[in-house]
Amino acid sequence: MRKEILFWGIISLFVMTGCGSKQYFSPEHTYSASSSSVGTIRSFSRNGATLEDGRVLTKKGISTARVKKGFNFINATKGGMITANKKGDCELVLSSGTEKSIKLSKALVAGTIIKNRLVYLLQDNSFGVYDLTTDKIVYNNKAEKVFSIDTRIANPYQIDNLVVVPTLSGKLSILDLTTLKLSKEIYVSTESSLNNIIFLNRLGNTLVAATPHRVISYSNRGKREFDRAISEVILSGNSLFVFAKDGQISQLDSSMKVLNEKKFRFAHFSVATIVDNKIYAMDKQGLLIVSNKELTKHKVYDLPEVDGYSFVSGGKLYYDGKSVDLAPLSYE
Repeated sequence: MRKEILFWGIISLFVMTGCGSKQYFSPEHTYSASSSSVGTIRSFSRNGATLEDGRVLTKKGISTARVKKGFNFINATKGGMITANKKGDCELVLSSGTEKSIKLSKALVAGTIIKNRLVYLLQDNSFGVYDLTTDKIVYNNKAEKVFSIDTRIANPYQIDNLVVVPTLSGKLSILDLTTLKLSKEIYVSTESSLNNIIFLNRLGNTLVAATPHRVISYSNRGKREFDRAISEVILSGNSLFVFAKDGQISQLDSSMKVLNEKKFRFAHFSVATIVDNKIYAMDKQGLLIVSNKELTKHKVYDLPEVDGYSFVSGGKLYYDGKSVDLAPLSYE
């Protein structure tokens, strides 16, 4: 009896070990890509990254300005640029060139400057509006308590006189900036962890938002959903591209209908972008997939394994103190 128990115990251990072994994306052919040295990324947000020397990577490229020590880039729009530290201190550079310092109760994790107001989202999932003229909070609210978040936190998004606030608990709170009253709340997903909004934008007249668990579109035709474990979401032209944690890339229209799909088996994307109609998606091992938007052609470039943050800025991929120019890389 003991021998039988021992035998099945060994078999069970072997099965569990086999199932638990990690599998990696292994393309048959790879190509080389040259890189150059640059500063290491110390933090990143949805719309930018901060280098160790204080320089900022925006979507357009490296800025010449440097943020203060202990501060990190949050967002930059036509209203101005926002940096913040972990103590609730915020430094703003308004579109007029005026610099302003404000103090909030908790660390700011997302924000957008709209005219003379800062629409903010704090670490404790409270959100509101700070009047930069009177230096007062004119609206404040608090969403559900959260225990874990994805670091790619979307920033508030303005639509005419409304602002859509992407909470850390998977809900969109739509605030009327004229009346300072909530006009609507929309749940994207209701998972218990890592459920913050990581993507928020508009596709025509359709509002599109995503958490790490679901993408939704919302319009006068109603709400549509696309469920997937998500690594990244990119808007390009009239399509939405969803990069899944199982290596699947899906092209969707505004109704969440799948137009094209391609699976790169065992790929786990750490960063993705679309530049000049080419899809770039990097696996955590440093394998960079370059594809056409129809997902019918691709090449894979072999870069060193990624150990830290990675971000795409001004047509270049930044990671581990290096940068790679994406333009010369092709799927042909």
